[in-house]
Amino acid sequence: MLSVLFYLLFLAFTVVYFLLFCVVFVLTVAFDRKRSILHVMSRWWTRCYFGIIPSWRVKVEGRENVEPGKAYVVIVNHRSMLDILLMYVLPLEFKWVSKKEVYRWPLFGWVLWMHNDIGIERGTAGAVRKMVRQGKGWIDKGVSVIVFPEGSRSKTRQIQRFREGAFLLAQQAGAAILPCVAEGTGSAFDGWRLNFRNRFRVRILPPVPAEVVAETPLKEMAEKMHGLMDREHRAMLEEMEHEKTSRKGSGE
Repeated sequence: MLSVLFYLLFLAFTVVYFLLFCVVFVLTVAFDRKRSILHVMSRWWTRCYFGIIPSWRVKVEGRENVEPGKAYVVIVNHRSMLDILLMYVLPLEFKWVSKKEVYRWPLFGWVLWMHNDIGIERGTAGAVRKMVRQGKGWIDKGVSVIVFPEGSRSKTRQIQRFREGAFLLAQQAGAAILPCVAEGTGSAFDGWRLNFRNRFRVRILPPVPAEVVAETPLKEMAEKMHGLMDREHRAMLEEMEHEKTSRKGSGE
């Protein structure tokens, strides 16, 4: 019953906020070329989404690793579509690299289009070239770009092998790489039912300087970042499991 109530509240809130989003888009699209105002709106939108369930908790670590005003190629592991909402906790203005078919989804896909995010036809010969070209254009404007280097959602808690597109973009754009590790989105739902005790965590790791990215072969950089993020993710899982056990022991 509580899950059904959540879906009803979420649907009502989403429709109302989407209509407001459309109005702001029409009023600002002519002068706000970076869609900065829409980005702020999306940040509040997602904050309200996670706030609908008071027992959900979102913890962000490592904000000090983000240099204000600097554009990065951000890489993050991928478990669920909730990852897209969760990453709006980052203190950055950014664009998503997303599969083109996601743009066909009602409401959500239309928001990506209004954001002017980067949509690619995955598996086509020109997909990486388009991502690099458009991503570099945004980074040159001071806007970060977020990529899921796994390419698709992991069906387990293990981080899959990284593809090289994100690292090619960083090299071509002369940008630093900002690795982030996220956990909790894969356990937020049990089928259609919500896990009302769920915890979300995002850990922002120290960036890899552009100079290091430039001089490191793509395959080597992809393997290094995978190893780093995999270790951090395993440590995060252990910490979250320990905290869960402590909450049970204290009766929370």
